[in-house]
Amino acid sequence: MMQHRLAPLPDFLANGGAMGERIRRFDWSSTLIGAIETWPHSLRTAVSMMLHSKFPTFMVWGPELTAFYNDAYRPMLGTKPEALGRPFREIWSEAWSVMGPIAERALAGEASYFEDLPIILERKGYPEQTWWTFSYSPVHEETGDVAGVLCIVHETTSKVLSEQRLEFLVRLSDRLRGLNEPIEVITAAQQMLGEHLGVSRVGFGEVEETARYFTSERNWTDGTVAHHTGTHDLAAFGPEILGAMRRGETLVIHNAAEDPRANSPEHLATFTYLEFSAAITVSLIKRGRMVAAIYVHNRTPRFWTDSEVKLIEDVAERLWDALERARAETALRASEDRLRLAIDAGRMAVWEHETATDRITASPELNRMLGYPVDAELDIDDLRTRYYPGDRERLSATAMGALKKGERFFEVEYRYYRVDGSLRWLLMRAEMLLGPDGYPTRTIGVLLDITDRKEAEEALIEREAELMAALEAGSLAIFDFDHIKRRMNPSPRLSELYGYPPDHVLTLADIRARYHPDDIAKILDKRDREQEDTSLRNFEWTLRLTMPDGTIRWVNGRGEYVRDEKNRIIRSRGVVMDITERKRAEEHQQLLIHELNHRVKNTLATVQSIASQTLRNADTTEGARSAMEARLLALSRAHDVLTRENWEGAGLLEIVREAMAPYRHERERRIHMDGPDVRLSPRTALALAMALQELATNAVKYGALSNEGGEVRIAWSVSDASEKRLHLTWAEANGPSVRVPQRRGFGTRLIERSLAQDLHGQATIDFAPTGIVCTVDAPIA
Repeated sequence: MMQHRLAPLPDFLANGGAMGERIRRFDWSSTLIGAIETWPHSLRTAVSMMLHSKFPTFMVWGPELTAFYNDAYRPMLGTKPEALGRPFREIWSEAWSVMGPIAERALAGEASYFEDLPIILERKGYPEQTWWTFSYSPVHEETGDVAGVLCIVHETTSKVLSEQRLEFLVRLSDRLRGLNEPIEVITAAQQMLGEHLGVSRVGFGEVEETARYFTSERNWTDGTVAHHTGTHDLAAFGPEILGAMRRGETLVIHNAAEDPRANSPEHLATFTYLEFSAAITVSLIKRGRMVAAIYVHNRTPRFWTDSEVKLIEDVAERLWDALERARAETALRASEDRLRLAIDAGRMAVWEHETATDRITASPELNRMLGYPVDAELDIDDLRTRYYPGDRERLSATAMGALKKGERFFEVEYRYYRVDGSLRWLLMRAEMLLGPDGYPTRTIGVLLDITDRKEAEEALIEREAELMAALEAGSLAIFDFDHIKRRMNPSPRLSELYGYPPDHVLTLADIRARYHPDDIAKILDKRDREQEDTSLRNFEWTLRLTMPDGTIRWVNGRGEYVRDEKNRIIRSRGVVMDITERKRAEEHQQLLIHELNHRVKNTLATVQSIASQTLRNADTTEGARSAMEARLLALSRAHDVLTRENWEGAGLLEIVREAMAPYRHERERRIHMDGPDVRLSPRTALALAMALQELATNAVKYGALSNEGGEVRIAWSVSDASEKRLHLTWAEANGPSVRVPQRRGFGTRLIERSLAQDLHGQATIDFAPTGIVCTVDAPIA
């Protein structure tokens, strides 16, 4: 008959890392939790689970919500004083209005989960806006009441700030793209940045060649400080600050009165005059020198975050690019204006060519344009040698092409070397006067130097290429749909994103063909509702695409509707981003959380069953405690094996070795194991580990391991039938004579009933006189 004897107390803090040792050394008798040796098994189990978790985990227990946490959680406390053993409310007092009600609900038995919850914390010496994804779960004690709360937490501050920064930069790019005048670009960028950061002043200016004098035409303020425009001497801020700006180093000042670079009386006077205490200045270095800077001022001291600094740096670059584009476009418009003025004033070079004599006559302007003396007679042969290679043939081909189409007029742009060797772009517009044979007898035309316009166009093209490269690097694709012509403007990156070749021009049918079947109705309904809302200007959507190879791609689109004077949509434009990896990460995170919750529930259910059965069958309190600890230790060892395998399963050989480890001695060979290393599911592994624990405990107390000569043989095999089955035998020999017990104890029932039920197989115990034999036959899941 199986009996229960006192076993050694398991060390539930073992392998618990640095926090496990700190919990061991902590004077818990000074708290309402009480000395560690008085802790209930529920608290010990919860602390052990917390310490062995790889996730940042925090737990509170008792009436004061006394704090426990593991190694992974410690960095989240920042510079806060020691939190172990302190009341939860005292540790996070600044956030208690948010965290307190959540903890109260958990203590009432209600679990909760939050994703990207904003909380302001003071863990680095200043109020910090943070975001968190976490779950609060109630932890029950032996009576069934909730005694504590377990919190599994993950900080998502970096992710949220990155998303916010990207969203702001997209909005900024969209806003600046529609502006043509440089001052409009500067004004819009300053306003958007200032309102987004909630600061006192934002300004942008350019510096002269010495990078000392800074000129700002216009700045934005929130109304609490004055506007300061005009030219300023940067040396007034001190040599250290001026030197850093010239080197292109971002200047970050949290409090000018405490910053050694700025707190001298003469330098502080400059800050006082400009009415700010905190500042960020980003210098723009172009062509090897400082050309401009953007500054952000706050009237009161402010601790700037790394995310805010990065955002201002990104805005500075985008503002400069937009400014360069606007200036190129302004230069282009100015060039076109000059062309019109030249035409109106007759300043174009006028020329005439006689075919029969091959002679050219021209106005003095042509001589000046080509670099000849104004009164020089032009040599036609010399003129023909100055074309850029291939351009003369292209000019002739354009003229002949017009003749073949029956046209007398033609226009062509080409490159030409002036007398001084400089290469110029020229625009020729000409009319051919035809003879009876249909060939020109004379050609009259005008010539215009368009070099400035061409250079502006090339600069604009280069800027657009850089913008496209930036979009490509950010996995962004531009879309521009004409609702009147029902046509999508070409976008190679967009075509690739939807699974088409880059040179394929997308149609609406192409795009809709990629919609996931389950999303089509939802997408079309959202589109119809948004287009009917005449007040709607901006839109955003997230949807799934079914790619040609059957894979799913998640995309997010943001853009704006362009409406006519009657509020009808004429265009929609914006950007599309591939967010597949982000979606996969989110789904994986959810899966891990659900899996963890499932495992915690299963473990607690197992512990509850062990406690219930042990207490019901115990003869004494000490016996119950001994049996309970031994069984929980066996469960813990099985959990260790599964944890090492990421809970994907475990090897039977390792399960057996772990279960028998406490009973083996290196000088004795009394326990024999024989069988292949079979992979088991977590459920099967736990069930076998508990069964082996019961058999080993009984063998030590009453069976083959209770004397000096007894042996235990554990053997198993796997059948090769269509359904793989495990056959395992525990056989004892050379021990005391065995008698059939008068009643079935918990261990016997655990093996014959619970084990068989968990394995969906059979488990029998034969109380043979020569030694107990336990046989297990079950399918391998």
